[in-house]
Amino acid sequence: MTVDRPPASPRNLSQWTIGGSSLAGVGLAYVVASIGAVLFVTIGAPLPIFLGALSFAMIASIGGAPVARPGFLSVPMRIVLGVAVGSAFSPALLGRAEELAMTLALIIPFSVAITAAGTWFYHRIAGFDLATAFFSSVPGGLNDMVSMAEDAGANQRIVTLVQSVRLTLIVFLVPIWLALTEGAQTTGGVINTIHIWEMALLDLVVLAGLGVVGWWVALKLGIAGAAIVGPMILSGVVHALGWTTAKVPTELLILAQLTLGLLLGAQFRGLTMREFTSWLWWGLVFSVVLTAVSIAVAIGVAAISGADEISVLLAYAPGGQSELNLLAIILHLDVAFIALHHLVRVAAVIIGAQIVFMMHPTWQKRDQNS
Repeated sequence: MTVDRPPASPRNLSQWTIGGSSLAGVGLAYVVASIGAVLFVTIGAPLPIFLGALSFAMIASIGGAPVARPGFLSVPMRIVLGVAVGSAFSPALLGRAEELAMTLALIIPFSVAITAAGTWFYHRIAGFDLATAFFSSVPGGLNDMVSMAEDAGANQRIVTLVQSVRLTLIVFLVPIWLALTEGAQTTGGVINTIHIWEMALLDLVVLAGLGVVGWWVALKLGIAGAAIVGPMILSGVVHALGWTTAKVPTELLILAQLTLGLLLGAQFRGLTMREFTSWLWWGLVFSVVLTAVSIAVAIGVAAISGADEISVLLAYAPGGQSELNLLAIILHLDVAFIALHHLVRVAAVIIGAQIVFMMHPTWQKRDQNS
């Protein structure tokens, strides 16, 4: 990562960039996100740090404020989250093989069903071309779907906006639903764990090593979502074997909440009224229906399997695995159970999307504005 200094006007900090992002814009974005987080904490809103940052970043972004996404922090924050999720794994998880087998088996047909329904909705009702409708519907990683959409000749801008609104709306609606109907304690923004100044230097080095090595190996193997999946798997194995009990400190998890909320909320910069009325509106409609269906399915799966209802909802909600795993940590839910389901879902839909892509040889690169 390099900091680029403009040759002409070295005193003009607004022209300094890091990882392609304006330093001034990133600084403003964190100020806005922090104000949102403090306000949400003050009023007792659900998941105040994460949703406060997301809300204010989204408002500032849509309003045209010169905020910049700290894209250069996306990988580091996901590595932190991956290590934190992995630290929740334990040998006790193996004793739940029967329960896990049922819930993991059901999540795949559920993902196929919502992809099929979304493709039909966006193609037949919203009028998207078939490739764009399909990649707008697949509940996989945003970056993976946008990349595959480009190869298929789909409209990347539509796919990006529709997928972004799905991720944003689900992480908004799920905690609100839990707070209103389940009485879940969603107002605690600060994770009750160890502080960074209380940790031994060796533990910090071990956690950093697990994150960097896990990410590097996953990246070399071409694993989707390498920044979170690799550290999560390596940290999970090491913690499950009892080789370390070190946990990610509170301060890093708070920074991860702010950063991930900011990254998600600031994706809508430059949104036009035409895009909202012609594309984003359909994404909003389908995402609300999808959230309601996910809640109903989770209740049914929990009743059949005997698993915790709230954990099943977080496991089945088709949002981003980074964001939903973070919610699980904040809500003190069954993090390992939830993370495992999202890992299976993302792997299954990416493989499935590749198969569908290969079955449609007419999907070729074309004008992205079509």
